[in-house]
Parts: sequence; C-alpha cells; structure tokens
Amino acid sequence: MRGWQIGIGILALCCAADAALAGSACVQRREVAALKVAALQQKLVVAALSCHAVPRYNAFVISYRRDLQKSDNALKAFFIRRGGISEYHAFKTKLANNSSLTSIGDMTTYCQDAFAAFDVALAADHRSLREFALTQNASLDIAYLDCQDEVVVASRAEKRALRKARRMLARASAAGEP
Repeated sequence: MRGWQIGIGILALCCAADAALAGSACVQRREVAALKVAALQQKLVVAALSCHAVPRYNAFVISYRRDLQKSDNALKAFFIRRGGISEYHAFKTKLANNSSLTSIGDMTTYCQDAFAAFDVALAADHRSLREFALTQNASLDIAYLDCQDEVVVASRAEKRALRKARRMLARASAAGEP
C-alpha cells in the first residue's frame, strides 16, 4: 500500500519540478529585472486608479519612459523564448489582477506602499528603474530558474506541490519504505 504512495510522491515531485523548470533555459539578470519592473509598473497603475495617484503615475512613466520600453521589450523576448507572446499577455494580466486584489484587501496599506514607491522613484537622486524594481517587494507568481540553477521564484501552487511531495517522501523514508 505504501509503495504506490511513494510512487505518487515521486511523480508529484517530478511534476512539480517540471513546472518549476518550465522553459528549459535559465533566466538572465536582465530578465529578472524585466519581470520585476513589470510587477512594479502594474502595482503603480493600480495605485494610480485606486489611490487617485494619476499625476504621480504619469510623472513616473515620463521619468522612466525609455527604461519602461526597454524593459517591456526584454519581457516580451523572455516570454517568446519560453513559449509565446500569449504568455506575456497572460503574465501582465495576472500581475494586474493580483495588484488589484491586493489593493482591495487593504486599500490604506496598498496606497501607502504605492505612495512610498512613487516618492523613491521620483526623488531627485533616484537610481535606475531596474535597480529600483529589484529592491521592491513584488509577487511575480511565476516559476523560473536563475542561471546558477537555483529556483528564484515559484508560484504558490508549485511551492505547495513541492512541499507536499517532499513531506510524502520524508514520511515514506521514515516509515522504512523502499
């Protein structure tokens, strides 16, 4: 009876690993930055509309126009390499939806965080958009590997599947199953 559970655990671990490794190539630092810039921009778009911060968002876009375009082109190239432009659109939509849901959950905190991000981004001594985005706490909810072969980000579902598979294997090992 335990043998099939071990088999299922191994299969689940393999499937989760495959999902976490979707797109066989590793992700370059510039691509990680592009993912983070997209997440930041979607957060600020939602803040512009939900927190009545349209003037701040417009200033942000004007200040970083070239960087935003360059980053978006890198993001498109990343998704085309991973499977297609439809994945790019799905990712951007998912970011927007997640930001919107987060803002609905706690509008006050969301707006405070967004205003702080606007303030730093628009400060006279602001750094590059790439550097700024990499410092921001943004949920990407996408699995990818960096070029040192470590999982950088995995979706919540993939993380749960990996943990569950590991627990099943640990229990089977502790019970002395082959």
